[in-house]
Amino acid sequence: MRGKEKDVGMVSAGHRGLAGLLRRARAFEALDARLQPLLPENARGQIRVACVEGETLVLAATSPAWSSRARLEAPRLLEAAADLWPTELRSTRVIVTPLNLEPVTRNP
Repeated sequence: MRGKEKDVGMVSAGHRGLAGLLRRARAFEALDARLQPLLPENARGQIRVACVEGETLVLAATSPAWSSRARLEAPRLLEAAADLWPTELRSTRVIVTPLNLEPVTRNP
């Protein structure tokens, strides 16, 4: 039996590490939302901001084919991200992270 669900903000409020992780995730999500309109329509959602590691903008593509497209779009995305991100961004890296479209089910 599941307990009452709690708001993630309330749970993280008492945990400095979790609160920081949640802040970073929200910042990456906000950056991604600002960069998505810069992509061709068919690439939106197929290429996303994964994170920022130091001075590197990490882009996630849903397949090797989309990773090639991400590398082509990377200079423009880096330029835009550098104007939006609070620390200096100098490079990009592309990773492949396939979308998991099937919900995970567990056997009882």
